[in-house]
Amino acid sequence: MKRNNNLITVLTPTFNRAYILNKAYESLLNQKDKNFEWVVVDDGSKDNTETLIKKYIKENKIKINYIKKQNGGKHTAINEGVKKAKGKYLVILDSDDIFTPNAISLINKYSEKYKNNENICGFSFLKCYPDNKKIGREMDDDEIVSNHIEYRYNNNMYGDMAEVFITDILKKYPFPIFKNERFLSEALIWNRIALKYDTVYINEKLYIADYLNDGLSNNFFKLVYNNPLGAMENANMFLIKKFKLPIRIKNAILFNGYKLRAKKKYGKFNVNSNNKILTIIMFIPGLLFYLLLITKNRG
Repeated sequence: MKRNNNLITVLTPTFNRAYILNKAYESLLNQKDKNFEWVVVDDGSKDNTETLIKKYIKENKIKINYIKKQNGGKHTAINEGVKKAKGKYLVILDSDDIFTPNAISLINKYSEKYKNNENICGFSFLKCYPDNKKIGREMDDDEIVSNHIEYRYNNNMYGDMAEVFITDILKKYPFPIFKNERFLSEALIWNRIALKYDTVYINEKLYIADYLNDGLSNNFFKLVYNNPLGAMENANMFLIKKFKLPIRIKNAILFNGYKLRAKKKYGKFNVNSNNKILTIIMFIPGLLFYLLLITKNRG
């Protein structure tokens, strides 16, 4: 698909969020720069999401591409949205969140500045809570070019950020699909991309996040318990040597716990650890984590 270098794709994966999608829509209507498309991927919603988005399309106030698919989880919805995206850059706007009024303008500003830098995959802006408080640690500088693994993990730059990617790079890194599983952390793909590309970290707010009770962030233990193969794949990524030792130790524990859960759920399967020695050493802590997963999901 030919890309429009002056267009931004805003991708919203959604599932049964018709009750709150108007907030995201209004934030897009309020953008100072209207040169974007809104790709809404409906992951098998049972509510009136389809009716609502078709109403927005009829209003013809912004470009909207509505895609409905069988329920498979947010990561599968992202895969579908990336396939259909027409913009050079793509940013994910979750169904319960909103953009600042200058979000598209900011993306265009920095895309123009770095358009000739083939070493970067995109940009990472700040997210804030509805009260305007920044999520996570403060940045040391206003603009930093760094590697996602080194800057975000080894430097302990915790807290969600608003990632913007070059669409054609995202197309090369689709989320893997595990049968009968509906959750996979986005960190897996962001880290895979980081093995080849850097990111520009920008000290400007792009995104206002509202962590609802029915959101993914508030259901961690349930998600990894029900989707252990994807959880294993993500933990395994953190076992490579590019991550600091404490991070590898933590994820060796997680890997073992998810592996025990996967064996209980699926029986035999073959997953090779990226750090076999460490996962063996961390087996007992992993067993304890597995027991914690069971306790958290009991009843």
